Amino acid sequence: MKNLLGKSLLFILIAMGATSCLKEDIIATPGVVGVKFYMKSIQNTDSLVSQPVKGKPVKIVVDTDADICSVWPGGTRVIMKKKVSTDGGVTYADSIDMFNHPVLTNSDLYSDYGLIGARGLKTTLSNEGWYCTYTYPNSGEFDLTVVVTNHGYNDKDFRQAVKQLGKIQVK
Repeated sequence: MKNLLGKSLLFILIAMGATSCLKEDIIATPGVVGVKFYMKSIQNTDSLVSQPVKGKPVKIVVDTDADICSVWPGGTRVIMKKKVSTDGGVTYADSIDMFNHPVLTNSDLYSDYGLIGARGLKTTLSNEGWYCTYTYPNSGEFDLTVVVTNHGYNDKDFRQAVKQLGKIQVK
């Protein structure tokens, strides 16, 4: 009887300890404070810029409290194969998947998230925040999107936030 009582008491203590640890581990949805752009100056140091320039590498720094961050600069979208119609020269996607989406060779546009060939840029953590380097191939307006998350993949604690940071003007 003492042995059964001791085992049940031990089981209850372990169960209470495990549940109390889980309640303390509440993960908040991460937020994004801001994004800064840096380009190399003549002295080869990082200089804060308001607009990236096409064809030159820009360092994108994301200030966030997230554990993981990816950047979708929106500068590249290449469809695997295109076909030109015979009546007017309109170009349309020839390679499509079973859901009638184009098959992409390369895309960093967030609206293509989940499609074959679309992926955001991996970032590295520094003192200023998460950063990556990107070169815009063309000038114009591009949609900049940041996806931030805290731990909890394949778990109920998974908290992901998609932040549309608006249009970026590239010279």
